[in-house]
Amino acid sequence: MKTFTIRKYGECGGSMIVLCLVTVVVVTIGAGITTLVAQGSKVTLSRSNMISAREFAQGAAVIACSDLNTALTKTAGTLGNNLQTAINPYSRVSASAAGVLYQRTIAAPFSNQTATAKILLPDTNSPTSAKITGTASVGDVTQTATVNVRMAWGYPAAIVSVNDGTTDTKNDKADGQGGNVAIDGGNLGPIVIDGGSGLAVMANGRINYDTNYLNISPDSYSMTNQGTANQIPDYTAQGTSNTLFQLDRYMAVADLTTNGYNPTTKNNHFTNLSSFITAAKQYTNAFTKAMEGVVVVDVKMTDLDLANLTTTTLPNGINIKGTLLLNFTGTGWDPVSEKIMVTAAINVNAANLSKLVPADPSTYASGYPPAYSTASRNPTNINITSKGFENFKATDDMPAVIYSTGCLDIHGNCNISGVLYTPCYVEMENLKDGQIQYIKGMVIMGSGMYYKNTKAATSIISYDTASVDSLATFGNAGKQVSVSYWEP
Repeated sequence: MKTFTIRKYGECGGSMIVLCLVTVVVVTIGAGITTLVAQGSKVTLSRSNMISAREFAQGAAVIACSDLNTALTKTAGTLGNNLQTAINPYSRVSASAAGVLYQRTIAAPFSNQTATAKILLPDTNSPTSAKITGTASVGDVTQTATVNVRMAWGYPAAIVSVNDGTTDTKNDKADGQGGNVAIDGGNLGPIVIDGGSGLAVMANGRINYDTNYLNISPDSYSMTNQGTANQIPDYTAQGTSNTLFQLDRYMAVADLTTNGYNPTTKNNHFTNLSSFITAAKQYTNAFTKAMEGVVVVDVKMTDLDLANLTTTTLPNGINIKGTLLLNFTGTGWDPVSEKIMVTAAINVNAANLSKLVPADPSTYASGYPPAYSTASRNPTNINITSKGFENFKATDDMPAVIYSTGCLDIHGNCNISGVLYTPCYVEMENLKDGQIQYIKGMVIMGSGMYYKNTKAATSIISYDTASVDSLATFGNAGKQVSVSYWEP
């Protein structure tokens, strides 16, 4: 019995021990669950803070992009100065080999939250890129968003006309000379304006064409923009903060080119038209035997002999890889009526047109950028700082044809890849059956345009982003901020 009693007590004691162990386990599990719930709440809060901080940081970066674009598109002042004098000013924090750093704290439009925006600009007169970061802290979590941007051409179109034009609705030469874009086509040969990824035409004045021969969709062009929010600034006026290209900068390149084509000066600057013609006759093929670099030709009033640039004088045309600048010098030039008429072929960065099908834009080839066979003639290898100009960079897009205060009246074949730019008037008349007038890039003018093809010939102007997005413009004129990529 005693033994039995002992056994009974033993069973009871064992049950209590098990009960205690179960209780301890339950309490431990309960405590663990409580800890897990607490930790889970903490993780959830941290994750929420991380998401919020990231969104605020990205918001700050986007706002900084807008701030940079506002500073970039101002018509006066340097980019850095415009950032520091903005409505929401940035402070210049530091300068190093990496660039110049600007910073501001952003509160609005955030609610009860601030973020820091930083803009890192290359230390140049006309930076073509920037690195922007936004940083924000929520609770104990800090996040940073980084976006890399570039200053890209802001008016994507095959033809850009800044003249305010007239109310005239004709499409004749007088209309173009009045400042409008006049397109004169017929039923014999194609006359094409291909906007590609942009528009066909952007104009402050009118765009006039004959609807009997041309069918242009209204959404492919933008006209009568003068005095509206879409007005194109006058990027062709010389000597202003909006001047697109410093002609003297290109002349500096030609002057300092060694092993050039001018037999007297050994550089690429010709002081009269006749000496250029003599040299150009030796370069007879647009692809295998062309002049290279920036070629500047001074044109005087005494050069207005219309027999100068004919197929007889230049039977193989003008062949250049790089940039041709016709510098109309002296007084008396009229931006519309004073012309050099050219029936000889003009080939600047010529494209291979062997597979050209006018009705198929996918066949519109480009010869840009030019491939230089002689490094000493490449503009990016020529130091022009001694003349007070910033050197050109390998990433810069340079115009193909520039002319100043007179008019280059193109009557013959042309094959141009890149930008054709003038503060004056553009006249392209395809006047002979079988000819091809081809521009792959963009045409920018200040005094209107007359574009004609009523022959059994081919006329094409096609917008090309690759030759204009990184235009080396003065003070980044005409540029807008474009996102290259966000860093992960």
